[in-house]
Amino acid sequence: MLVCYQPAGDMEGFFRETAQWTTPPDQVEIARVFRAHGMEVVGPPLKR
Repeated sequence: MLVCYQPAGDMEGFFRETAQWTTPPDQVEIARVFRAHGMEVVGPPLKR
């Protein structure tokens, strides 16, 4: 499988920030981090 992100810079920052989470974040924190990196959370969380 090949996964590619364009532009890579925003995704690198996103992964760098989320890698520092030591506990599962709440929905507000998830939305904040996505928004800070040019993404938007849509729809309900996925079921496990």
